[in-house]
Amino acid sequence: MTSNSRQTEWRITNTGPEAYERYIVPAWMGEWAGDLVQTGGVRPGKRVLDVACGTGVVAREALKAAGAGIDVTGVDMDEGMLRAAERFAARDGLGAIDWRRGEATRIPADPATYDIVFCQQGLQFFPDRPAALREMARVMRPGGRLALSVWRSLDRSPFLAVLADILGRRFGAGAAAVFHASCALTDRESLRTLVRDAGFHDIHIRIEAKVARYPSLTDFLPGYLAVFPIATAIAAMNDAARAELFEQMVTSLASYVDDDGLAAPMESHVLTASL
Repeated sequence: MTSNSRQTEWRITNTGPEAYERYIVPAWMGEWAGDLVQTGGVRPGKRVLDVACGTGVVAREALKAAGAGIDVTGVDMDEGMLRAAERFAARDGLGAIDWRRGEATRIPADPATYDIVFCQQGLQFFPDRPAALREMARVMRPGGRLALSVWRSLDRSPFLAVLADILGRRFGAGAAAVFHASCALTDRESLRTLVRDAGFHDIHIRIEAKVARYPSLTDFLPGYLAVFPIATAIAAMNDAARAELFEQMVTSLASYVDDDGLAAPMESHVLTASL
């Protein structure tokens, strides 16, 4: 970190959705979203649903990919995320997306509405995954396509593993819980069974690997952590303790930095299925 004052300000100046869009989307989620949209086969004439849409990165990529003649809906249970998603879509000139508040197990849509349903890195967080998948099947038209992604095990995404270890040791297991939850659905065959039991067929699961990149690790870390509840505890630390914490993270992640900045490998299971 370049100064203690900068460390003090980071939590105040970055709310969750804005920090997510500023740091996580360009570092990895944007690229993953573009690939997921391509895997889903988005094209004009299709109706598309993005479940647990967050700031709307998949929904936006879908509309960009198909242009006019496509209907896109984003659903999320977090009202703040939906308001942010609407702002970011308007910023990109994509005002045609329908943003709806709803849970994955109670999607606000009629049966057989959508041709393609996306869920990027959301399924592992749902308390009732089978019910969420059955609900995705309910709102999908016969012959429709499901495209979703879930992270592989924590050791396959060392950036997340390092932060989980450091924050867990400093603040307790609760601080690391979000990282472990991110990688809570890692077994390929268990994932396949979940999707099959919800009524889908022709299930195909592919391992995808990418490198998360951001120009500066020291800039990225506070922005990234501002997304999570642990940000409150970090902001409450005195400047010296916070500087020490961030220095420990930077040192532990040094092997995932190259001349262009952060360069950390990440692996995901990408699943497609038909109804």
